[in-house]
Amino acid sequence: PISVMGVGPKDFLGASPGVFAADAWLPATANARMAPELADNALERRDLTMFQMVGRLMPGVTAERAEAALDAVARQMEQENGDADRETGGRRVLLVPAGKLLPIRKQDRPYFTEVLMLLGGLVMLIACSNVTSMMLARAADRRREIAVRLALGASRVRLIRQLLTESMLVAAGAGALGFIVTVWLMHLASRIRMPYPMPIAFDLAPDWGVLVFALVVTGFTGLALGLVPALQATGADLTPALKEGGNIQHRRYRRLSLRNGLMLCQMAGSLSLLLLTGFLGLGIQTTMGIQQGFDPRNLYLISLDPVRDGYSGAQAAAFFEKLLDRVKRLPSITAATLTDTVPVAVDGSPAAKFSETQKGGGTAVHSARRHVVGSEYFDTAGIPILMGRGFRKPDETNGTTAIIVSEELVRAYWTGQEVLGRRIEIGNDRASGGFGVVPGTFDFRPGLLGKGRQSFEVVGVAKDVSEDFIASKKHPAIYFPLHPADYAQPSLRGVTLMVRGMPGVDAIGTVQREISATDANVTPFNARSMVEQIAQYMSSLRSAAWTWNLIGAFGLILAAVGLAGVTAYAVAQRGHEIGIRMALGAQKTDVLGLVMKEGVVLVTAGTLIGMTLTWAGIRLMSGFFFTVASVRTFDPALLVGAPLLLATLALAACYVPARKSMRIDPVAALRQE
Repeated sequence: PISVMGVGPKDFLGASPGVFAADAWLPATANARMAPELADNALERRDLTMFQMVGRLMPGVTAERAEAALDAVARQMEQENGDADRETGGRRVLLVPAGKLLPIRKQDRPYFTEVLMLLGGLVMLIACSNVTSMMLARAADRRREIAVRLALGASRVRLIRQLLTESMLVAAGAGALGFIVTVWLMHLASRIRMPYPMPIAFDLAPDWGVLVFALVVTGFTGLALGLVPALQATGADLTPALKEGGNIQHRRYRRLSLRNGLMLCQMAGSLSLLLLTGFLGLGIQTTMGIQQGFDPRNLYLISLDPVRDGYSGAQAAAFFEKLLDRVKRLPSITAATLTDTVPVAVDGSPAAKFSETQKGGGTAVHSARRHVVGSEYFDTAGIPILMGRGFRKPDETNGTTAIIVSEELVRAYWTGQEVLGRRIEIGNDRASGGFGVVPGTFDFRPGLLGKGRQSFEVVGVAKDVSEDFIASKKHPAIYFPLHPADYAQPSLRGVTLMVRGMPGVDAIGTVQREISATDANVTPFNARSMVEQIAQYMSSLRSAAWTWNLIGAFGLILAAVGLAGVTAYAVAQRGHEIGIRMALGAQKTDVLGLVMKEGVVLVTAGTLIGMTLTWAGIRLMSGFFFTVASVRTFDPALLVGAPLLLATLALAACYVPARKSMRIDPVAALRQE
């Protein structure tokens, strides 16, 4: 039984809700039955990092000063406790501001905002080029109307004011419509639930600062893009404008015209946007191949925690032994094991630091991922043992020193050396060495302390398992056997029962019934298949990939519409010229080539400019986006496919109005003169 002492603010979920969302707060002195991880014996374990330190700086104290002071304390603790890494350099403590969705250092924030600003700027460049070309075409069509108004006595200032008013009304209508669509999309996005064991939802609402910025940009765009066509339309010569063909402007052909400049901007901006979003999207796709190294088919996971249900450590160990024996005898289950960690975990795996004596003297300290697994874990998960053996039942007794290492650990530290039978030293059987940092606040992880050092023997080498967001996905890993003592102090996700079922069988339902039959007081939770586990793990990356792909597709559609509009405008402007050429004997194919040739030149020039801008953007982003670094800089699918796709679409957009130019009647074109 517990007593509610107070109710917090409605929207407060913690100092960093994106990482450590909280619905309820318990005192650190809570009863061990209510919070087993707070038991006195649990607090002695150095690998349990359930605490994050949150502090408020004194007035006038900078974060750098506080960081330096905390770093000195951390180093002093390392010296007092004989930490193996006490002589290594680098920061021990990192301060990040709280009160944000994600805890990001102030100096790192531009890395995330500038990329989005860059992509947003490219979309705005394409959109503004489209609007400018359309406004110019609209002004050209109204050239005779404006000339009539001027001839009847209207002043130029009054006409410019009228055209600007029309432009601002269009901008206001577009801004209002865009705001309504944005609110609607945010409402839809807020209903999305990320498929994590702990429900995560986004409550999205328009930010007033961004809203004011968008309104200012919309107003400025309407003013600027309306002023240029207004000045151009009202500055026309009245005599030719009042003729029957007054909407046709006869100008000397210029390669560097405003129209050509707009087309270059659209091509360069579209290609840059397409390539940058392509690099991000494909980079994420390369990180999504996390099934490598094990077989997720027909593999199921069920979490259990008898200690939270009121059992003692001995009772929990007896329950798990009895349950595992009964599950293995089920005809629909081909393999089963208990494990503290799973191949693909949303909350990741802590680190283990180990040391070994070098031949020439001295001690080398290395780091690896730590996994605690039961016997038959590798057979159940489908992870091959490349050398030596897997864990056996005797390895699960307390005090055993057998460990299994990953292929990547051997490749990183022991290439060409004897592996099986090699002995390494670790502070305790589940230590996470050194001082680490948990994003969100600052967190001490003092490993290799308090229990002395222990020697472990390598009995096997397991195949690598991809288990991380970053591009390499393979990390040195050490597998420890699951001991009975671990059942008394499970991790926050409990002990996982991993089973492999027969194809087409409801393995989860069968195992849950067996759990209830074994002991109805133990409540299973977070039952899922490994396929669902992978989907949970990859949901955020998949959402990001969709976001980048949609941005690129949106830019591509904008570019196609704009290029078609610019070409149609050019055909309309050169209709009289084309009519004269056809009257003098030019064939339809000659006219088509005339219009398409200019489009090909502009598309080629825009492609070269876009490739240059993309190269600069990739160099900028690859420094802090792992998804960009995970794609080769000269990936042919992007650097060849994207320009070809955009060029094909652009030339198709140019071809439609160019083909229309072939149907111009020379007699009608000449009569306009």
